[in-house]
Amino acid sequence: MKIFKLTIILSLVTLILALTACSTSNNVDPPGTQQQGSPEDVTSSPSNEASQEKQKDDQKQQEDKPDQTTNKEGISGIEEIAKLLPSRPDYQWSYHGFAEYGHRMTLEDISKEGNTIVYHIKGEVYDMSGGESGQDLSFSVTYIAKPDVLIQNKAGEAMMDTPFKDLELIRTPLQKGNSWLQETIKEDGETVTLKTTITDVREENGQKIYTVVYEDTRSEYYEKREIKEGVGVLSYEKLYMDPTENFTIGYYIYYPGTGYRNKLEINAYLPKLNTQLRYFGLAEYGHVGTLKEISSTSDDAIYEFQGMYQDGTGIDDQFTVRYYIDYVKGTVTEKVISSTRFNPPEVNSKLHNLVILKTPFKKGTTWSHNTKINGKEYKVTAEIKEYDSMTGKMKVTYTVKGVPGYFQNTYIEERVFERGRGMVGFSNLMPGDIPISEADAKDSQKLKEALINHMFGYSLNPEF
Repeated sequence: MKIFKLTIILSLVTLILALTACSTSNNVDPPGTQQQGSPEDVTSSPSNEASQEKQKDDQKQQEDKPDQTTNKEGISGIEEIAKLLPSRPDYQWSYHGFAEYGHRMTLEDISKEGNTIVYHIKGEVYDMSGGESGQDLSFSVTYIAKPDVLIQNKAGEAMMDTPFKDLELIRTPLQKGNSWLQETIKEDGETVTLKTTITDVREENGQKIYTVVYEDTRSEYYEKREIKEGVGVLSYEKLYMDPTENFTIGYYIYYPGTGYRNKLEINAYLPKLNTQLRYFGLAEYGHVGTLKEISSTSDDAIYEFQGMYQDGTGIDDQFTVRYYIDYVKGTVTEKVISSTRFNPPEVNSKLHNLVILKTPFKKGTTWSHNTKINGKEYKVTAEIKEYDSMTGKMKVTYTVKGVPGYFQNTYIEERVFERGRGMVGFSNLMPGDIPISEADAKDSQKLKEALINHMFGYSLNPEF
């Protein structure tokens, strides 16, 4: 009986040990699946993990479904990545850099497909040789925004940038210390593993700037970028490796040449803000005033000119004119807000709510819209008659037909603009007939001279 009990106990012990061994074996990684030498503080990119092939297949099946993952602010991964780049085409970047290097590039198109947004960019490196190098200086860049990652590819020999294809510029979470491994391929076909880390996050005018460092795990080579919300890459730096010595090269953004092209083109004509501007003209006419900024965004802006007449009347009447800029449409609209001299308010021009400028700034650009003269609605047609691409000086003529009281029932107004000075000249046709015969009126040159002699005008003091 004792022997029988001992046999049962031994059998139970053997069964328990067997079960324990099976349980333990289920918790051990199969040979060859453990990461060897991977830093503990680095999260491997999915593209680097052979053990995640199934996860990739699952992800591929989900590519066309809307991204539902959100961060703590409730922003989806694709929205968080897209926020790093301009929101619409026609954005221009300008960069200066090492050894007089520079390039300019323009966002030509944004396309969307499923969970992917693709930004198509064309650019050109500045030719410092005066055309003697014979090198193709054009290039293209493609940014691919996917949920939680921004990828860059470039094509072109002249651009100073990365040698890597499908480079992950940044990954979520967009926070300091986030680090991951990415496997990429150089242009010569060599495979490289980069340890990528967001090393700093700071804020500038309400926009976050991320510093990202990319380190080759098998050499001293590294790259570093600063990426700003709404702008993209602010600066680029890399280690140039030479058999004799290694040194750092790179480029950085040139803000005066960077932004939406309409904004750059229009803002180039703004005069100095908060500085007195003085105009003088016929019959002792004059007025002074200052231009100040009321508001400004990437889409629009409002500027206000507060002026005072200084003419032969001796009465210091005041007026306020606002300029509404629509950077998307490329228009500048002038609206007289108040005037102690005229009601309804006017300041020399008879045209109310006039679009005084419209891009593109080049000879022959035209536009038209409805306006009011003496309380009656008319159609005004504007045209850039003269444009000097070197100085930026341009003359715009505004014509309104069917206005009684003016020569040939046509009201004419002209304005001259200069970069950095704004409107430097104004003239408009005065009411009444002009002394010219019917025969001479058929001669365009004689008619032009007669009209000029019957116009009131003024200019900006050359000192301003």
